[in-house]
Amino acid sequence: MAAARWQVEQLIEDVARLGRNGLPREEYYREVAARLRRVVDCDAICWHTLDPQTRLITSDGGQELISEGVFTPETISDAGALILASEYFDKDVNTFAGLAARRVPVGILSHATNGKPERSARYRDVLVPTGIPYELRAAFVSRGRCWGAVHIARKEDKCDFSAEDENALARITGAIADGIRTTLRLDAARVPRDYAAPGLVVLSTNNDVELITPPARELLAAMRNPSHAEDETPPAALLALAALTRRNSHDPERTEAIAVPTRIGWITLHASLPDRPVGGKVAIVLERAPSPQSTSIRLEAHGVTPREREIAILLAQGLTNPEIATRLVLSPYTVQDHIKSLFEKTEVSSRQELVARVFLDEYLPQLAQQTPLTSAGSFIRHPDQVEPPPAEQAA
Repeated sequence: MAAARWQVEQLIEDVARLGRNGLPREEYYREVAARLRRVVDCDAICWHTLDPQTRLITSDGGQELISEGVFTPETISDAGALILASEYFDKDVNTFAGLAARRVPVGILSHATNGKPERSARYRDVLVPTGIPYELRAAFVSRGRCWGAVHIARKEDKCDFSAEDENALARITGAIADGIRTTLRLDAARVPRDYAAPGLVVLSTNNDVELITPPARELLAAMRNPSHAEDETPPAALLALAALTRRNSHDPERTEAIAVPTRIGWITLHASLPDRPVGGKVAIVLERAPSPQSTSIRLEAHGVTPREREIAILLAQGLTNPEIATRLVLSPYTVQDHIKSLFEKTEVSSRQELVARVFLDEYLPQLAQQTPLTSAGSFIRHPDQVEPPPAEQAA
């Protein structure tokens, strides 16, 4: 017997409560999906985490696409490659990054194409061939930062999504963003027992693996969905980072990096072009050791604001409260308020606990160097970084 339908208010309340339970990410996705179906009828849901700075896909939770028979373990990788193409290579509608930039980060494919979904490469290449032509998507944004996204589909024998479905999903995007941040805090707490040698992967212009080292194979397997961990296809995060690196090929000295949450802890990917770029090849180094990228996301996952992050770095460097006040041109009372908020968010009671929980001494100088302070005390932001809301800037 089908589960009883819910009112939207009940969905909002239950999803908010669920996000505070600290569930592992896959379990959290399953629980949210079960509740969402009480309001929005659908046949398949695919979840993703996104890097909050670059908005690149860092993981996907597509097990349901297999269990519902939409894809097989053999075909889901090809479909994933087509989805990535629609996100980063082709000009398509309702991309996750595009949704994240909207005031209401939700969209129905047919609405975005004015009733002509065939204009979408994703519709033509993935949705229609697999019998799930109706699509509803959302990005999960909190404090101006995107932590994840979802693709929701209906089969061709049903009706398209409605404005009511879109509005219901829109009302829980913030709560889901906070829930994903909570799951990422759990990932950050999984410290690897050993710091194995980093791995190396070289991708060709067609994203074929031209070279791979043994440590990279283990790390790539951890980044894939458990249902197809043995697949040799590069995972979504690797392909998305390669796309960004090629896009910035005009600056060959530039390197790109993202932190990917996995079941064995954080894995950091560093991508760059060869010294003599040939045919779009990209070299990617993978490492399990904590990095400035993963440390930054650890702080953000705790809800730490940019100003509090500045203070966290200075605290870990050993500066006293008066020295921090002088460096950031703040009053000592304001610094103390920020420190109190910082400790509450990271659930510590001293700067020693803060360093132990979030920082590693060997990476602190790199983190400070990557996010230098201006004379006014603000971070030099990445050009694509979303500015925080005014309330957060004033914090």
